[in-house]
Amino acid sequence: MERDAGDIIDRWAIAKLKAERIGADESRNEYSWFCEGIKELEIKYPQIDWNSYKQEILSIHGRIWNLESGIRQGIFDDNLMEVGRLAIQIRDWNKKRVALKNKINATTGEGFQDIKKDHGSE
Repeated sequence: MERDAGDIIDRWAIAKLKAERIGADESRNEYSWFCEGIKELEIKYPQIDWNSYKQEILSIHGRIWNLESGIRQGIFDDNLMEVGRLAIQIRDWNKKRVALKNKINATTGEGFQDIKKDHGSE
């Protein structure tokens, strides 16, 4: 797979949630594709606890998904204070997501560090 380890595991988690929550064939196919990428990482780096990383990134993405859900559905359109509060939480969880991707890339020596400039997730 032509992606760095941090990106593979990040995209795997998104694909898993889409496959579970949306269930479309395309979502399940994307998830299967990223599962192959995870298998490649497990073979290439057997010393790494990939299950721990997978649980952590999946938890982060699940929280982001849940926070974004109300905004996407327009539930809070009349409550800008709540939208702002949710946006801050989403930003903070994205910061953790980026930090985990960077940790994975540093551990494997693959890819680049995702560095943000003047960005809420830095």
